Amino acid sequence: MVGTTAAVGFGSSATGIQIIGGIIDTTNINNFAFSMPRDGIIRSLAAYFSVDAGISLIGTTVQITAQLYSASSFNNQFTAIPGAVVDLTPALTGVISIGDRVSGITTGLAIPVAAETRLLLIFSVAVITGAGIATTLVGYASAGLGIE
Repeated sequence: MVGTTAAVGFGSSATGIQIIGGIIDTTNINNFAFSMPRDGIIRSLAAYFSVDAGISLIGTTVQITAQLYSASSFNNQFTAIPGAVVDLTPALTGVISIGDRVSGITTGLAIPVAAETRLLLIFSVAVITGAGIATTLVGYASAGLGIE
């Protein structure tokens, strides 16, 4: 549904993740984060979404975005990492068919991440034009991080 989000973990996902005051609290949900095994620098973020169920978005355009969040090793409260975000293109509008795909990549990043930092990737859908009606976009998402 528009305005809701989903977490993507190693082969798993969950919908309805709440972002309150810019924070995602994973205390009462499954763990979809992964831990950095060493200090590193995030250089790029790529993301992909493929539609599994057709939908009509006549008069409405939606944007899928992937945002990376982080938390310290002993914390379940994740905050967005500035710059570690990618808007998938093209934005979706009109008749959306099974198999339609969107993707994007953000490069040129230089975001330091300490060992044991927990990383969580969140996909969200936002209405950018038209009616902000309740809409469910069904599909699968994947992503990759370039970490040196």
